[in-house]
Amino acid sequence: MAPRPAGRHHPGVLDRGVPAPDVIVVGGGIIGVSTADQLAGRGRRVLLVERDEIAAGASGRNSGVVQHPFDAVLIELHLETVALYRELDGVRLPPAPTGLLNVTHDLEGARRLAAAIAATHPDLGATYVSPEDLHRLEPSIAAGVAACHLDIGYPIGPATATRAYADRAQRRGVELRTGTAATPWIEHGRTHGVALTDGTRIAAGDVVIAAGPWSPHLVDPSGAWAPIVPRWGVVLPVTLAAPPIRVLEEAEISIEPGTDANGEAGHAFSLVTAEGSSSLGSTFLAYEPDPDALAPAMIRRGARFVPTIAEAAVGSPRVCARPQSVDGRPLVGRLPGVAGLWIAAGHGPWGISTGPATGRIVADLIDGRLSAPPVALDPARFADVPG
Repeated sequence: MAPRPAGRHHPGVLDRGVPAPDVIVVGGGIIGVSTADQLAGRGRRVLLVERDEIAAGASGRNSGVVQHPFDAVLIELHLETVALYRELDGVRLPPAPTGLLNVTHDLEGARRLAAAIAATHPDLGATYVSPEDLHRLEPSIAAGVAACHLDIGYPIGPATATRAYADRAQRRGVELRTGTAATPWIEHGRTHGVALTDGTRIAAGDVVIAAGPWSPHLVDPSGAWAPIVPRWGVVLPVTLAAPPIRVLEEAEISIEPGTDANGEAGHAFSLVTAEGSSSLGSTFLAYEPDPDALAPAMIRRGARFVPTIAEAAVGSPRVCARPQSVDGRPLVGRLPGVAGLWIAAGHGPWGISTGPATGRIVADLIDGRLSAPPVALDPARFADVPG
């Protein structure tokens, strides 16, 4: 990795005479704020730098559900994250999951899905729900729709967890700087801090890159190292008089760009109601979409499952780029060949579902409580960052 351009060195203090940080975190999403919070809780001086505002990306524009990820590597992170949320002021998870319904017009497909999940994840309570039983369970769902019911899913306001972590991080002494972009300051194979957009450098012994899909560019501006790519989502706030209680997802949903059973690339139905608001989603696109152009198709698709969506009041779309790693698992740990430079990114749609546990791992690594991250999450599984 080439050294960053020279800038004004700000070696010893932040503004107002505050001592320079031990660790700088770049990125104000759920991963960045929970990492900063964990480090500050252990007595570290932490500066968090965010180019826009807290929860500006996927952490604040998602559909709003803390959900079981099914991937065996991520399940432990998810369970730990649920436990961490229960200790966090400002986040109120119900004692048990609300429940998730994988809805479909393919009745036999719903039966097969329930049987398959029951075989691979018997603890999730997968059961087939007939159209008649589904209408009794959730009267707003269209006739003729069946489902696979799972005992998972905690609806939550899209930005609730991220803002709650940011608030606690500040109470613990974390300095938040928003509206400022930062890049790692690297010389001779070691991180020395960050360079801000005005050319000022701030020194720190460790730097954590937690900038979602933009993380690879901060690490390697040449673009040669790209284990994380953006997958664009559009979510529409809708006002429903009697929304479903449970989380709804189309049974054929795929979080990867591709073609679903209806031949529509990168589109699928979901509906989550949390904190008095319903979120209709979603897309998984490789390009940044025009949300207003997509909205009519999303409403038509949603109305196939919940007819009242067709006449619902619709708010301004939320657009975000999910940070999807090329193997579907996040990068958590030190970047090979650069002392003091860490990455925590690539969680795809699982950021709010696994992020706080990721922050704990990063803090453990920096503190030396862990000698290495889980192998499946280690950034070393990808090619080295170009020098």
